[in-house]
Amino acid sequence: FNHKASSGLRYIINPPGSQARVHQHLNIGQGEVPWDDFYRTLAEIGFDGIMTACVFAWEEKADESGKFMRSEMQRYVDQYFK
Repeated sequence: FNHKASSGLRYIINPPGSQARVHQHLNIGQGEVPWDDFYRTLAEIGFDGIMTACVFAWEEKADESGKFMRSEMQRYVDQYFK
């Protein structure tokens, strides 16, 4: 395991007691977050704010990742915020 694989920086390790050992920001759908539940809940509580996304995992495809994330976020908004 390379602790300096992310831009020469150490990975962020989660607090003691957490089952997760490495904290990474990945594209929607490439991690463990239940995104349908997340967006459904935001819609149910009437969220009306700003959404942002930041992926740190792939510097070499930052533009591609940013466009993908914007598209995915819009897809979820269109699906759950009617």
